[in-house]
Amino acid sequence: MNMTEMGEVVAYLLRYRAVERLPSGGRKRRAARDGQLSERDVCALIDDASDLERENLRDFLAGQGLRLKVFESGDYPGIAPGSRYYALLPDPDMDQPPLYTREPVFDALRLRQESRAELATWYLQLWLLMHTLMYTRYNRALSDVSRYQEATFSGAELLDLLRDQVETLRSLGDGANEVQRSLLDERGEDLSRRVRAFIDLHVRAGFLESLRDDDPLAGDVWQQTLLGALESEQVGVHQLEHLQALADGRSVDGHVAGREDMVADDVGQGGMDQDDMDQGTGGQRVVSQEVTQ
Repeated sequence: MNMTEMGEVVAYLLRYRAVERLPSGGRKRRAARDGQLSERDVCALIDDASDLERENLRDFLAGQGLRLKVFESGDYPGIAPGSRYYALLPDPDMDQPPLYTREPVFDALRLRQESRAELATWYLQLWLLMHTLMYTRYNRALSDVSRYQEATFSGAELLDLLRDQVETLRSLGDGANEVQRSLLDERGEDLSRRVRAFIDLHVRAGFLESLRDDDPLAGDVWQQTLLGALESEQVGVHQLEHLQALADGRSVDGHVAGREDMVADDVGQGGMDQDDMDQGTGGQRVVSQEVTQ
């Protein structure tokens, strides 16, 4: 793999985030297009690379705060025998460069003139509710990556949860803070439009895929991908750890959290300020890493 080929491999990985030698689930290999390598060629270049070339590729990606993880057929369900699954993931120990931007998230969820803080709150609410459907209802931890094929939900289910959440906030009355009240200004089809935009973001990022089924209603049923499960695990370990500390009453930022600082008060009801969005729970990697183009 020469430098030109390495650049082409990296460009492909930045676009799709994951590549398989033998695609699973009936998916066809991505063909070459617009001057970009085919999926087959990318796998061949990585597979045939020498140890030195692989080291150069790792160094190149590390300079961008990224790392390439390799999984074999026995590592997770859904990886075909004889196949190999390459996933491009952010390195949790490094800051991400400006290449990764939150703008596609804000643009997709914006319906009028909402502030970035309001849009980040919408994103976080939807992200938490989606994970309720993919993890909580299956009694599944974020570390249960191998169960990603069980994680299915419909757009209608996510919309119903969002409506319930809004009604819960509405029932708080004056007890709702300013950020929470920003979620109550929905009108008409706003909630369904935000849900559709949110799901589309995750499909484009490679974190969700439509179930391939003969059922004509399957178009609104979504399944987590292996890449999505790996990303959620990493987010849980490296970006949501302080929420567990709050729930356990352990020290957070130099003070001991009381039981009143439970996770639900921090994020479950939308009560987060912009610093929280940027520094841990929602923004820095949850928002910016979901969509990279």
